[in-house]
Amino acid sequence: MTTTPTEAADASASIPFLSDFWYAAGWSAEIADKPLARRILDRPIVLFRTASGKAAALDDCCPHRMVALSQGWVEGETLRCGYHGLRFDCAGACVEIPGQALIPPRAKVRAYPVVDRWHLAWIWMGDPAEADPATIPSLPWMDSPEWAFSNGTIVYDCDYVLLLDNLIDLSHTTFVHRQTIGTDDVARTPIKTTAERDRVLVERYMNDTEPSIMYVRAGGFTGKVDRWQRIEYTPPANIVIDAGAVPAGTNDKSRGIDTRVVNIVTPESRARTFHFWAFARDFKLDDAEMTDYLARALAHTFNEDKVLIDGQQRNVEARPQQRMLDNNADAGVVQVRRIVERLARGG
Repeated sequence: MTTTPTEAADASASIPFLSDFWYAAGWSAEIADKPLARRILDRPIVLFRTASGKAAALDDCCPHRMVALSQGWVEGETLRCGYHGLRFDCAGACVEIPGQALIPPRAKVRAYPVVDRWHLAWIWMGDPAEADPATIPSLPWMDSPEWAFSNGTIVYDCDYVLLLDNLIDLSHTTFVHRQTIGTDDVARTPIKTTAERDRVLVERYMNDTEPSIMYVRAGGFTGKVDRWQRIEYTPPANIVIDAGAVPAGTNDKSRGIDTRVVNIVTPESRARTFHFWAFARDFKLDDAEMTDYLARALAHTFNEDKVLIDGQQRNVEARPQQRMLDNNADAGVVQVRRIVERLARGG
């Protein structure tokens, strides 16, 4: 169904986290034999990779004296506490207490399923029995020889829902990102919003328009282009943007550029959010200079968002009774929030 906004978002509402989903804990390359402390859904986690290459995640708290396990080190397929030397396997079971043969049943920590896929380490924060790797989002551009990608991580001081608002509604690019991806036509072009039970799609098509600065550099366009944006949300907090351009009036993708902007959003806490992003492309695959340029351009773009959204979070906190005003471009924002709120209620 096609929708238009019908209600204002309540800026003061803190939507509960959605536990029974896969979240990106980090890029796979970040998870190494040195323990990595990370907070996810407001829970302290320690991530590490064993000698065999297995990625693992445990509650970052030794049950002995409650010291952070991330201050320890990896030994083979286990993690040793750096305080009194208790050693834990990837399932969280204590396998050694120095100077003591008997290991009590309470000597264990919670373990979280972790799967490496699409260059990301995915963690399941809910019931481990429900952790089906088949439900990890499909990001084939991240593993295809026909695509190349630039990637990075931005940490925002905001509620994750504010970042979802930003990513699903790209009308702001006209005003915020004039040095990279923004053009005048983005904000004034009408959108089509399609909402399904667990999916929102926002589409915008801009014909005979000026290319953005980044598109000129990436695609070598010398005249006007036909440009598209198809922005898809899926739970819990994943947004993939299918975007590209061809010379105006040609419909010839061989002369254009096709891209996917992958946005995997992971709440750290109620007011702090990880944004794992990648910019995948089907052109100039072996051009290292282009890869570097796109990485810098996207990092610049997202840091422009960070300045605004971090300030937005402060305003939200200072005005708990104020409701946000929606306009036509917020149709996708409203529908995404409805899905998140329904899932948070267990629906």
